Amino acid sequence: MTGMDHDPHLVPLSPMPPTGPACPFCGSDKVHTGKVVFPGIHIMADRTCSGCGRSYLQDLPVGFAVDHAMVIDKASGSLHRPEAHLSWIHAPLLSAWKAPQDAPVKVERLVNRTCERVVILNTLDFLYGHVLLKLYNASHYLDRYPGHGLVVIVPRMFLWLVPKEVAEVWVVDLGLGRMHGWYTAIDRFVQEQLPAYREVHLARGYAHPVFATIDIARFTGEPAFPLEQFSTRAPHITLVAREDRLWFASPMGKFIYRALNRSGLRSSLGRWYVHAQDRLLRRTIRHIRVRLPDARFTVVGLAPGGSLSDVANDLRTRRMSEEVERAWVKAYAASQVVVGVHGSNMLLPTAHAAGCVEILPNDRLGNIVQDISVRWHDRMQLFLYRFVDEFASPRKVAAQVVSIFTEFSNYHRNNCINGFGSERQGHASDARP
Repeated sequence: MTGMDHDPHLVPLSPMPPTGPACPFCGSDKVHTGKVVFPGIHIMADRTCSGCGRSYLQDLPVGFAVDHAMVIDKASGSLHRPEAHLSWIHAPLLSAWKAPQDAPVKVERLVNRTCERVVILNTLDFLYGHVLLKLYNASHYLDRYPGHGLVVIVPRMFLWLVPKEVAEVWVVDLGLGRMHGWYTAIDRFVQEQLPAYREVHLARGYAHPVFATIDIARFTGEPAFPLEQFSTRAPHITLVAREDRLWFASPMGKFIYRALNRSGLRSSLGRWYVHAQDRLLRRTIRHIRVRLPDARFTVVGLAPGGSLSDVANDLRTRRMSEEVERAWVKAYAASQVVVGVHGSNMLLPTAHAAGCVEILPNDRLGNIVQDISVRWHDRMQLFLYRFVDEFASPRKVAAQVVSIFTEFSNYHRNNCINGFGSERQGHASDARP
């Protein structure tokens, strides 16, 4: 037994199998854990209860299952006490288990160094933001467990973001839209690898890791904007504008857009809304330039590019590649402020820029800050991260952006320098601009 066996941030896998909680059906502690399966997003233990005789699959507490472990009753083929508000997790899981996919799935093993003791971090998910948030966990395990090699399971499109220090990467050739499946090929690949290690633990893969201690350059190769240069560099604002997550001018406009979507007309008539968003962005740039005439602007996002090239460096495209993502990351890292609608599209921008102004839809109020890679521990959080109503006008969005620039030096001095907080060493927000 090692200290790691009791580490709350790890789930032991071998040589000792994970000990399960009491039987979810009868409460007995006479539970035997058999094989642990790796079919994709979920990692599940095949368990049998001697008390009630039930045989079931139970999520190991990693990823979203840290709080919401699913249990599949193998006899009835149903989920045990599913929570209605978590249907987005349990409905796809049950459907996938009932229809496992035996088709080949390519999984490539990339080995940087050979280790006998490893921690496996599974980042597979069907949403971009979920994969990235799980991948952020890599920093913790690389720093805290230097005696163990970190093995990251990752979709191929995220390979460029995997830190170079990891021992191994298991690259899964599946698009995010197909990640919900129960893939016997992925499980078979993992089972073939496990016997090679003397000791295996699973990383928790928290869905919302603390970001302020993470160095984003470890993932993207691009250092974040240095706060001490906030006032000495010319203002640079990056606007994140997607065609599938729009900024609407009014509630009526949003209602009509959703009606078009339901009627299947979004691809045709919906283009008007993409142009309308461009007009909102153009007006925002114009209002900012009134107060910050030397400001530079970049526009990024999954959308047709070029329409704002006369007022900004328009890097939008519908064809994603590593080269495109790296160009976008350079823009974020050069920006004091990024502006965009709430969503996973704000994770990398806020990981690099000093601050943001986010347009937050009313139906996402419960998800506030979940898409922000919060860089600051102190009051700079409240100053540098601004949220506006989903129908905020360009004038109001611009006012927030301008305020961050014009008030930064005074706020930073009074709240970070002229006080006891300045005694802390090595904290980015304590640096004198």
